[in-house]
Amino acid sequence: MNLITKYSKVIVSALVVQTTFAQINPPIENPFTHNLGGFNYGTKDSPDGNEWESPMNLSFNKELPKSYFFSFENQNQAVKLLPENSPYWMNLNGTWKFNWVKNPNERPKNFYENNFDTSSWADVPVPMSWNIFGIQKNGDLKYGVPIYVNQKVIFQHAVKVDDWKGGVMREPNKDWTTYIYRNEVGSYKRTFDVPKNWDGRDIYMNFDGVDSFFYLWINGKYVGFSKNSRNLASFNITPYLNKKGENSVAVEVYRNSDASFLEAQDMFRLPGIFRTVSLTSKPKIQVRDLVVIPDVTNNYKDDELNISADIRNLSNKVAKGYKIAYTLYQNKLYSDETEKIATTEYIINSDAVTINPNSSSIYKLKLKLKNANLWSAERPYRYTLVGELKDVKNKTIETVSTNVGFRKVEIKDTKAEDDEFGLAGRYFYVNGKTVKLKGVNRHETNPEKGKVVTRQQMEEEIKLMKRANINHVRNSHYPDDPYWYYLCDKYGIYLEDEANVESHQYYYGEASISHPKEWRDAHVARNVEMVHATINHPSIVIWSLGNEAGPGNNFVEAYNAIKKIDTSRPVQYERNNAIVDMGSNQYPSINWVRGAVQGNYKLKYPFHISEYAHGMGNAAGNLIDYWEAMESTNFFMGGAIWDWVDQAMYYYDKKTGEKFFAYGGNFGDKPNDGTFVNNGLVFADLKEKPSYWEVKKVYQNVGVKPANILNGEIEIFNKNYFISLEDYTPEWALYEDGIEIERSTAFIEPKKIISPREKQIVRLPINQSKLKPTSEYFVKIQFKQNHDQLWAKKDYVQMEEQIFVKAAEQIPTIQEVQKTNQITITDSEKLKTISGNGFAVKFDNQTGTIYSLNSIAS
Repeated sequence: MNLITKYSKVIVSALVVQTTFAQINPPIENPFTHNLGGFNYGTKDSPDGNEWESPMNLSFNKELPKSYFFSFENQNQAVKLLPENSPYWMNLNGTWKFNWVKNPNERPKNFYENNFDTSSWADVPVPMSWNIFGIQKNGDLKYGVPIYVNQKVIFQHAVKVDDWKGGVMREPNKDWTTYIYRNEVGSYKRTFDVPKNWDGRDIYMNFDGVDSFFYLWINGKYVGFSKNSRNLASFNITPYLNKKGENSVAVEVYRNSDASFLEAQDMFRLPGIFRTVSLTSKPKIQVRDLVVIPDVTNNYKDDELNISADIRNLSNKVAKGYKIAYTLYQNKLYSDETEKIATTEYIINSDAVTINPNSSSIYKLKLKLKNANLWSAERPYRYTLVGELKDVKNKTIETVSTNVGFRKVEIKDTKAEDDEFGLAGRYFYVNGKTVKLKGVNRHETNPEKGKVVTRQQMEEEIKLMKRANINHVRNSHYPDDPYWYYLCDKYGIYLEDEANVESHQYYYGEASISHPKEWRDAHVARNVEMVHATINHPSIVIWSLGNEAGPGNNFVEAYNAIKKIDTSRPVQYERNNAIVDMGSNQYPSINWVRGAVQGNYKLKYPFHISEYAHGMGNAAGNLIDYWEAMESTNFFMGGAIWDWVDQAMYYYDKKTGEKFFAYGGNFGDKPNDGTFVNNGLVFADLKEKPSYWEVKKVYQNVGVKPANILNGEIEIFNKNYFISLEDYTPEWALYEDGIEIERSTAFIEPKKIISPREKQIVRLPINQSKLKPTSEYFVKIQFKQNHDQLWAKKDYVQMEEQIFVKAAEQIPTIQEVQKTNQITITDSEKLKTISGNGFAVKFDNQTGTIYSLNSIAS
């Protein structure tokens, strides 16, 4: 594609940024998906009725997947990125009418009709997990039973080849919850008005998350259906809208469908519209999709954005002379404030810009910069790219934007002389550094709302993670709410984004639905939908094909589909390392890890432990052993603890009304996996467990150890890869017999800013002559934030270490110390009492245990 390019030099804050725009001709690849198996289109008066039990039939009239961006009125709105800043986005969250039934044949079949009376229906909030919303304070369950299982599906099934063909309505054991609640259906309805300034634009209804299947009607007219509960389902509803006045929307949601065979994740299985519902509008000639892939070259000094725009013409006329103008803004670190740094206009010559009706054109451009600020979890520098689609008269038709970050993810063979540890191997790199991923697995869960997670909760979670030195999250086991990615870009988290695929109920043999061709399109589509949605987020450094779903050829197809869209990130899949770019496993022993990190095992390196250090009970005590091994070489890039947060739900004691955290079985649900739902580092209400503090300590990015401690010398190791320790104020405190006796920020030279991966010996001004021979001494070194951060206030202790200084010596015996006060021993039939100055302790003569211990005033 021929491009006319311009070159510019822009001065910002006394910094000269040279911006070069290089021609891409011909384009190397087409990152867009213009057809997808199982996605069907057309016009129907009504659904066939069996779509929710048809694995090869994935959607009807659902828009093809695209990246997450929005249409704005101008650049000032567009740099804010989030949809609420656009006049072309309308929130449909809020109060809806709702009806619930236990079985599909009990549902109100014609509820979508305009004259259907819903006045007797309940008013409910959307988003909602209806099982959880229905929990009453007297313990009643108004809208069905929450069910927690780890590996199974909640309906009748067996581990055998082609079992899935029996569907989701088979009769289970009579003690199973789904014997009575065979397949719950929720019917939702509400009205809305289309804004007047949307006239002449195409209008879309968007569902960010619906579990597990739904039909959609607008004004009584059938629009379509969707599966895949955790990716966007968007429908062009323009033909179904009333030209004037009020409109109605009707949504029929099924708890179980064939999609449930692929959504057997370890969690409470909760149906409903659980994420945002919205309306958006776009011009007839529109930016359908926008893909921006960064690259960093020339020893990570030259930076570029590979920009691809898919321009669609939904008008009935040929579009000529269209062009795109891009403006690049730089975000302040950890801030949404931006400043313009580079503007250029790309004009595609006349034959390239002709877009026929109901077709699209792809515009590919390359933007080059010098010495851009690179994105990493340590310094998440972001940029905002704004694109303006202009017509032949230079009138802006549409303004769009996306968040970008300059960073490069690589897996490459490394010579021994180029490795920090002197070992040749195949390693994982971000911006040329072998970073370590110190991670957790994270489910979306809220004890009061089920799968409904607010922006405020997401931000509190990420602050807790940053305070605990966590730099990596595996989105387990599905793509998350769009706002989560926005936060991870902003705060700095390395993400593994995982497709909504888990068929754990069939395990990993011949029964796995990773083998049958009937399930090929579903595996591919869920991966393609994930990648398209989040492709522009710099925080994503790994794609995952799914979790615990068998090793079959359907995953080979999914991997190949991803590589047609994005080759800038590696792909992981723990159940078949042979077909992906890197190795992974779950719950290896410490001894195995100690051997594997040497690089001599028959593994696909680099290696990532996708689940480890299972967090049930008093867990994570041996985490340091894993990390001493993983930090000894670069063959292991890190891992993700199972898991971040307990998934318990609030319930009420039927006798006392007391609220408590409920787990599998507490709701009378069967089958269930009991307390296995509680594996988090934090409780369901996000309060820290003891294991949280252990993880904070092990994951910290500084190492401190004694050098010559009697002379006050310690070694400090900056474990970061990109930043010095300049953000922190080091402080030490001396403890005598467990009591702090001195605290200071003074160090004896040499003392300087410690660079990334640098070790330095520093000396503490401890006066050895003042240490008592009969006392024990420790010194605590703390690294405190020296200014406010998004996640912590100034003086927050981000990292710390305790070092033994000296043991107590010449300790006197009790006899030497206790010379005046006498011990008295008295006996009774059952008790022996020993008393002395200020105390009395009684022992049980039969058990030998302490019966009581009391202090007595002397």
